[in-house]
Amino acid sequence: MFRVLELGSNISAPLAGTILGDLGYDVIKVEPPKGDDRRAIPPFKEGASVYFSSVNRNKRSVVVDLRRSEGLEVFRKLASTSDVVLTNYRPRALKKLHIDYDSVLEVNPRIVYCSITGYGGTDEPAYDATILAESGLMDLTGEPDRPPVKFATSISDVTTALTATVLVLHSLLTGRRPVFLDVSMIHTQLYLILEDAYALLNVGLEPRRTGSSHRFLVPYQAFQAADGYVYVSVFNDEQYTRLCEALGREDLKVYKTQEERLRNRDKIVGDLQEVFRRNNRDYWVSLLKAYDVPCAPVRKLREALEIYGKSMVREVRGVKYLSFPSNVSRGVELPSPRLGEHTVDVLKELGYTQEEIGTLIKEGVVMDEGLK
Repeated sequence: MFRVLELGSNISAPLAGTILGDLGYDVIKVEPPKGDDRRAIPPFKEGASVYFSSVNRNKRSVVVDLRRSEGLEVFRKLASTSDVVLTNYRPRALKKLHIDYDSVLEVNPRIVYCSITGYGGTDEPAYDATILAESGLMDLTGEPDRPPVKFATSISDVTTALTATVLVLHSLLTGRRPVFLDVSMIHTQLYLILEDAYALLNVGLEPRRTGSSHRFLVPYQAFQAADGYVYVSVFNDEQYTRLCEALGREDLKVYKTQEERLRNRDKIVGDLQEVFRRNNRDYWVSLLKAYDVPCAPVRKLREALEIYGKSMVREVRGVKYLSFPSNVSRGVELPSPRLGEHTVDVLKELGYTQEEIGTLIKEGVVMDEGLK
C-alpha cells in the first residue's frame, strides 16, 4: 500500500489526501499542535467540525511540533517510509521547517512531492474566492446586470485537489520518482475555463456574464415555472424543433439554426418564459422528457440528496459522510480523525518504544488524542 504524508490545511491538500484515502492509500495527516484551521469552523456534529469532516475522512492524524528538532526527526522517519508528500503550506514555511522537497529528498530518493500553491511556487496567500477573482471566473459568474458572484462551492480548491490527485497517481503509476509536482490554483482555473478562454485567445471574443444561460446556445438556460425552475439544454436544431412542438409554440420553429436563435435570443427566451410560467416545474420536466428534450428540474440540495445521495451516505462515529463516487473506492472506513488520534499507533509503526513515545508526549513534541 502506498503511504501519503499530508501536510495540509483547509481544503485543497486535505481533499486530495481524502481522495487518495478513499482509493485505499494509507494517508497520514501530520498536524501542528493547534491542528488544521478547518477544525475550528462550525457547525459541529459529535464534537467535530462538519467542514473539517468533509475533506478529512480515511486518514490518520499525527500531531508533531515540527519546530522542535525531535519533531523534525519524527517527520523525517515518516517521510523515509512514505511514497508521497502532499502539502499546501507556503514554500517559505516548508523550507524554514526543513520539510521542503530538497529536505525530504535527503531521506527518501523515491519521493513524490506535491506542492499546492495559489500562484505557482509563491508565498502569496490564496483562498478559493481570491483565486476565482484573479482567474476571471468570478467576473464571468452571475447575472449580466448584477455584481459578480462566487461559485456555490469552493470550486477552485476542489478542482485543484483533483488536479493534484491526478498528477500524484500519474507519478506513482509511471514510476516517475523522485518528482516535484508544482500545482497552481490559478493555472488550474485558467485551464478549466475551456471554451471562453479559447474564444478569447483565438478570435478575440470577450466573454460576459450571462446568468444561467449559455453564450452560444439558445435556449440553454433556466426558465421560471409556477413553483420553481426548469433548466432547458437545447444543443442542436432537432432538439429545438421538439421543444417548440412540446410547448405548442410551433411558430418559433422559424428560427431554424443556432445563428438565427442567437440573433433572436430575447424574442425566443421571452416567449418561452411566458409559457413556462403557466404550469409547475415537474409538469414541464415530464412533458419535455416525453419529447426527448434535454432538461432538468432545478432542485434544492436537500431534494437532490434525498433522490441521488442515499447510496453515497455513510455514517461513521455519528457523522454522515458522502463516499467517493465510484465503486472502486473503499468507502468511508475511517471517520475524520480527532486531533492526534493516531499519533501513538504511527510512532509505534516507526519503531518508537512506549518509553520514547511517553517522553515525546511529555515534552510536547507530539500529541496523542487521549493524552492531550
